[in-house]
Amino acid sequence: MISIEKYADLCALMADTGGDVNKENALAESNGVSAGDWAAAKAHFTAKMSDPSDMGKTALAFMPLYQAAQARARGGKEPCTLEFYTKVHAEMAFKKDPLGNKMNHHLVLAENGTHHQAWLECEGYWTPKVGAPTILGAPNPQFDPALAQKFATLMQQEADRIHGIKR
Repeated sequence: MISIEKYADLCALMADTGGDVNKENALAESNGVSAGDWAAAKAHFTAKMSDPSDMGKTALAFMPLYQAAQARARGGKEPCTLEFYTKVHAEMAFKKDPLGNKMNHHLVLAENGTHHQAWLECEGYWTPKVGAPTILGAPNPQFDPALAQKFATLMQQEADRIHGIKR
């Protein structure tokens, strides 16, 4: 069984495989993990993160490792700009389909030339920086007040755009 750290590294490398098992196996093998060991690790960690009796412990251990692996995979660069993050975030929140229903988030992502996995990376990067100064009562060390203010301004501009409000 591979470690959770190695699993996080491989998951980050496999972000664009679209679940293609052959691509996943090739990436695993090129990183010293057999296809069988990869399949076993994927089944194991997916089950642990889905198990209510685990109480989220495995997921909480995995996420910072995964986010660090994503950052390494992209050379420390932002996965998307704050402007793009805000645009998509606002469209997911406010955009309506022709019947007046909230837009399906996969359609919003496709309209913006991205996909679910890439969006999760953007969200995981920006949300801690612009979301809230505390998380469950504890200080959020990633929170940046200046970026949060910029996000709020951009969010208002995007909401106005979506609703057709001119200011």
